[in-house]
Amino acid sequence: MSTSGSLVVVGIGIQWAGQTTLGAQRAIQRADRVLFAVADAWAARWVRSLNPAAESLPYGEGKTPRRSIYAAMVERILAEVRKGLKVCAVFYGHPGVLASAAHEAIRQARDEGFPARMLPGVSSIDCLFADLGLDPGRDGLQLFEATDFLIRGREIDARTPLVLCQIGGVGNAGVFDPSDAARIRGGLEALVERLSQTYPAAHEVVVYEAAAHPLASPRLDRVALAALAAAPVDDISTLYVPPIARARVDPEVLERIGWDGGAGAGVDPPLVH
Repeated sequence: MSTSGSLVVVGIGIQWAGQTTLGAQRAIQRADRVLFAVADAWAARWVRSLNPAAESLPYGEGKTPRRSIYAAMVERILAEVRKGLKVCAVFYGHPGVLASAAHEAIRQARDEGFPARMLPGVSSIDCLFADLGLDPGRDGLQLFEATDFLIRGREIDARTPLVLCQIGGVGNAGVFDPSDAARIRGGLEALVERLSQTYPAAHEVVVYEAAAHPLASPRLDRVALAALAAAPVDDISTLYVPPIARARVDPEVLERIGWDGGAGAGVDPPLVH
């Protein structure tokens, strides 16, 4: 057992074992204490197979504010670090994407003088890129949490792909409740109203959900924007809004930088990997 506490926060991807990095696996296996917040029982069993003493982080139910839930998670994590243990906090997907408790735990640990770091994981956004064939390096990307997008009046560039996360939880500060149809529908209607200021009603959008199991398929429901409010959504539903058209190329800039695209390459920039 370590004499000085430390914290490493890892993500196990959307499909746990198949999308977990070797670095994350080793961190789980070598930790004195493993605390996890994962999406399903399969993932929980797999984490425990790596470290049998792994424990679930507290998660509220019903109308418990998410802010309170996340604060309890952070306090539980820090309590073990303060004991002088090597702690590994495990989150679903990427621990840095839509996971405020992960960021806050690292911030507090460092403020208290403990070494803390985050290891990346596969997020639902990474899965979306693969399942939709979307390359953010081609036309850029606009990415927002859906409620934040609405309440802050974010500007939209209709020439750039738009991704809105957690569309089923618009305006809901608590745990997602699938039976609260009125709240869910109201949030989607507000979203449609806002998007309709930029996109035509017939513009096709995609309600996306990454496959949570290796044998499952992702959800890719294509609907007209005007029909979005009637679409079934879950707490993991993401909305992809494709651009109306590509951004215009500035010929003066092309001439200034001397870019001719090469034979048959048009005006797409070179992608260097």
